[in-house]
Amino acid sequence: MKQISKKGIICSVFCALLLFMSFTSKEAANDETLTIVATVTIKAGYKEDVLKAVKTVVDATRKESGVIFYDVFEDVKNPLNITFIETWKSQSAIDMHNKSAHFNEFIKALEGKATVEANVLRQKF
Repeated sequence: MKQISKKGIICSVFCALLLFMSFTSKEAANDETLTIVATVTIKAGYKEDVLKAVKTVVDATRKESGVIFYDVFEDVKNPLNITFIETWKSQSAIDMHNKSAHFNEFIKALEGKATVEANVLRQKF
């Protein structure tokens, strides 16, 4: 039996989530809709602090008018990796979010405790 790589599993889960989101979104996707996949890699000893900051930013962000979908996932093989999957109505909605007090407080809370890698995606097909 062939073993599936970690990247293969993550890709499959991500694709399934995006498919699920396309059928369950409250808002119909349009040409302006963007998805962000951001991975936070927590440094050893800071998980509790970072998760507290994650919870705070998630609660506030879900109340924003420009967000369609905003969820956070923990890697089952490495619980120090947290992935945000976000769908936004437009780039301007993302820009407003990035200027918000709760997002900037979140970024400050991560300083020295975690690294972030984010990709902004537009649905192709």
